[in-house]
Amino acid sequence: MTIKYTYPRGGTTIYQRPVPKALHDRYPGKTIKKVLKTTDPVKVARMVADLNRQVEAEWAGLLASPESSPKALKVHADALLRSYGLAPHAPDNDPRAIELLHDHIENKLMRFAGGDERLYQDADPAEYLTAVEQEAGKRLHGKPRDTIEDALRVYLETHKKRDDKKFAIYARRAFATLTAVAGDKDIAAFTRADAHSYVKAALDNGVKTGTIRRRIGVFTAVWGAYRRERDPLRTDPFERLAIAGDGEDAKPRVPYTADQLRALYVACRAKDDERRWIIAMLIDTGCRLAEIAGLALADIKLDDEVPHVVIKPHPWRSLKNAASQRTVPLVGASLWAAQRVHERAVKGQRFAFPRYTNDTECRATAASAALVGWVRRIPIDRVLHELRHTMADRLREVQCPRAIQFAIDGHASQDVGDSYGIGYSLRVKEEWLAKVAL
Repeated sequence: MTIKYTYPRGGTTIYQRPVPKALHDRYPGKTIKKVLKTTDPVKVARMVADLNRQVEAEWAGLLASPESSPKALKVHADALLRSYGLAPHAPDNDPRAIELLHDHIENKLMRFAGGDERLYQDADPAEYLTAVEQEAGKRLHGKPRDTIEDALRVYLETHKKRDDKKFAIYARRAFATLTAVAGDKDIAAFTRADAHSYVKAALDNGVKTGTIRRRIGVFTAVWGAYRRERDPLRTDPFERLAIAGDGEDAKPRVPYTADQLRALYVACRAKDDERRWIIAMLIDTGCRLAEIAGLALADIKLDDEVPHVVIKPHPWRSLKNAASQRTVPLVGASLWAAQRVHERAVKGQRFAFPRYTNDTECRATAASAALVGWVRRIPIDRVLHELRHTMADRLREVQCPRAIQFAIDGHASQDVGDSYGIGYSLRVKEEWLAKVAL
């Protein structure tokens, strides 16, 4: 049985419906998603019918009444000003254009009053002006004030990773979910109650508590940057914000079994192509997917005494933290894959995996989506990041010292002393990886 706007995922059903193109600026993404928490087709059909009614009513309201969305109200108000040749808060607006807008407002007031002098004098602008016209008046004559979007701009302009495209995109996407709920409010008017409303809305939409917590981390960083740069007295409304059921909905990472690892490696060798080389390099390095997918061909060192891969930042792919920059020996499945990459490389090839990497970006998310689907068709019901967790378990099983494990997988050490010196040699790391290699 197929129900429109749904698809199965991990023992549940996902509702997904595209947002009308005219409303893309009012939502954090181009689709609406909700976890239905059931696979019962009867229950799913009822829930989908309810959700369709809700979103269609909301879309109709937004299209008919821009005031129903604070963010949209601002957009429409600015559009109205532009139609008169005006800009918000601009000191050099043409006085004749301002007079034309005032004439429009005056004519509406006169029609509303209908010749009643008292009504003309005492009328509330809300009685004869639309919400868009009122907002346009405020934005034309009012003193400009920083909004939460301005705070985000300050954060992105001053952060040390401001040139990191992936970092900026994630921050903007997180903030889009905030403005979709609260609108682009003045930062001075954003309260603790608004923060709680955001959390409630996210939970109601089926967002995982871990995702909400990560987004709040972005919001807190933004408020902190704004406080440092613009307003030392500004408080953070998200500080120590409680989330109902925090962590209780987290799905534990389940490592691959030894049989699954072997089956995965056999399948990779059978396919023997660029996508499968990525997976094989993940199996016996414990690296993150982006670290492998974003390698330059020159980062793979096969002719050294200890064959290894160099994990370092590139213009097209940054690293998670300073500890992520490291060298990792190539053994087992990973050595085979690295050799195949070099054997199949063409003259002038710059990237190890050009399908997913170019001069400007590493499309690790696209790689993940393509590869995990293939893994599940083997069938192995695991995701690629669990290979990293599996490597940690494999090293623990052979009693690899924790500091050496961190040197291999690029985890930040909790011990300050571990950062002294140049760290463990490739030979030491190779000895431990060889104990667990396929």
